[in-house]
Amino acid sequence: MLKVIPLTKPEEQMAVCYRCGLEYDKKQFAYAAYENDEIVGGAQFYIKEGIGYLSDLRLTDMNNYALAMLLGRSVLNFLDLHEVKEVYFEKNGEFYDKAAKIIGFKTKDGKHYAFLEGMFTAEHHH
Repeated sequence: MLKVIPLTKPEEQMAVCYRCGLEYDKKQFAYAAYENDEIVGGAQFYIKEGIGYLSDLRLTDMNNYALAMLLGRSVLNFLDLHEVKEVYFEKNGEFYDKAAKIIGFKTKDGKHYAFLEGMFTAEHHH
């Protein structure tokens, strides 16, 4: 079974970062994806001056864009629930560019950008 959950303990975040190749940052929030209780992905993000920043998202299978979308959308939903309306995805490169588009980011001034207002409400999806 696949599950995506927020991490609340530093040792959990460190383990996910190590397994997925993320650079651990204790100042950031983190989500992890598990499949059959095995770590398959992780994401770290932070909020600065009311703007969200997805600093990195890594998977054990970097070709699993469906998982990238699920994990990235979980982060965006968390940020939306905390009234963050603007988010930047800080990574670039082939995987990140494709993942950003699938997650829901657009390009703004050469950066991956998402405006969250209405993204997770029924009114937004006509």
